[in-house]
Amino acid sequence: MDDPYRIEPQGRRRPARRRNGWALRALLWAILVIAISVNIVASTIGRGSLLVGLPSGLIAVACIAGLIVHHIKSGRR
Repeated sequence: MDDPYRIEPQGRRRPARRRNGWALRALLWAILVIAISVNIVASTIGRGSLLVGLPSGLIAVACIAGLIVHHIKSGRR
């Protein structure tokens, strides 16, 4: 039986999250720091910067995108 005073129907409620995803966030941050460090070193040395710097830059961009998506999906403010 439905409660007439409930704002949302019970079927539309979001289930409670079991994990808050701190391990995924920490892993993405660690990979991001490593990728940026490798990119800086490759740019500074200059040798093979395209072969090493480009993939590490792409990994850094992917980590940033993953962190943004994780933040939006987790609903934190």
